[in-house]
Order: sequence, then structure tokens, then C-alpha cells
Amino acid sequence: MSILRESARGLECMVRIPTVCRWQPEYTILSHFQGSAGGKGRGLKSDDVCAAVACTACDAVIDRQQKPPQGMTYDDCMLCWHDGHMRTLLHWRQSGRLLVAGERKK
Repeated sequence: MSILRESARGLECMVRIPTVCRWQPEYTILSHFQGSAGGKGRGLKSDDVCAAVACTACDAVIDRQQKPPQGMTYDDCMLCWHDGHMRTLLHWRQSGRLLVAGERKK
């Protein structure tokens, strides 16, 4: 298991789809981007950097295993995922798991 996947354990969900999110850290996983831009295709998961920390309920909607909540489209849910991706990147940067060119690990 990668360091980034493992780091999702015990964190709060960063995707936060309204009425879906469990808000329970024991249910968080690393939710990978569904598009080819993240490296996904032909049985391959996206690169772990192309992911968001999500609870299993939010991830099920993103993976289309569950329908979006009433009043939301799949695109609305993907906007939640992208917000969660940004929160995840910031968390990784603040925790020293993601370095920006020229930065040194804290």
C-alpha cells in the first residue's frame, strides 16, 4: 500500500457530498480520479496523487455504485470530489507528504 493511500486512514472525509458523507474517519479511503487524465484506463487505477480522501459512502457515489443524492447530479458530486482533491493536496503539502518544487520537507 502506498504512503498516500495509507495516509487516508483516520482522516475526515474531504469530499463531503451533502446527505451522503458519513463524517466518520474510520470509513475513509483514497478515492481515485475516474478520468484518463489521472492515468486511469484499461484496468489501471489513477495515480495516487490524482485522488481525494473520501469516506466509503462518498466514494460509492463517485464510482457510480450509488446514485447521487436527490437534487444533485453526478457532475455536482464530481465538483465535491474536486474540492476534496484540493483539500487532500493541501493536507499532504502541510503534512510534508507532497513537496512543491523548491520546498524542503518540514
